[in-house]
Amino acid sequence: MSLETQKWLRFITPGILIILFGIFLGRVTGLWKFAFPSDFKEASVSLVFIIPAAVYYLTPLRSYANGKFFDEISENLRSEIVRISEFEDGEYFNWKSVRGVFFSIIDDDKSLERKSRLAYFNGYIWTTVADVRALCIVFLLICTFLFVLRIDGALWAATAFLVLLSLTFPASRVLTDLHKEIGNQQVEIIQHNHLEFLNQKLRAIRDRASNRSSISNS
Repeated sequence: MSLETQKWLRFITPGILIILFGIFLGRVTGLWKFAFPSDFKEASVSLVFIIPAAVYYLTPLRSYANGKFFDEISENLRSEIVRISEFEDGEYFNWKSVRGVFFSIIDDDKSLERKSRLAYFNGYIWTTVADVRALCIVFLLICTFLFVLRIDGALWAATAFLVLLSLTFPASRVLTDLHKEIGNQQVEIIQHNHLEFLNQKLRAIRDRASNRSSISNS
């Protein structure tokens, strides 16, 4: 999977999920009827999906749903990158400062291309599970409101969303561990092929941090 494909799928998938969840809720409660388009290729570029996808994209729901797992993967990559270098770990080697070095090496090395495609694919599934988790919570709230209004089927729909929500946590754990393993393999290749370049870049990060600290203390 290419990066461009991953970006498009990450954008449109929540819109598709919203429509699917909405169809399910409507059929269970009998409040509305809506059929999923039969042509998936046309559906993926339809405003029916793009509009909810765009609204979701503007919210922090994915970040909230996946924040813990994202931080875990980022920290694993950061610590592994510093571990293979000639430097001791320090607060200046945070993920924000190190990630540019990591991705620049990944983008320039053809030997890492296969690992990158695997990371993009796993990353898409990983974020999709987070999207399911976030949207399950949203639809659980909707079901709760409908239950208060005594709408038939609201409790059954809420139960279904709750079960699906509970399944996303072990799924995210498995996918996070897999993503960490892919990252470790990428770092191993960097250690073999790009260690000198990595040390050069980390040295520059350390020196910039030291200069800023000296200026602030003077």
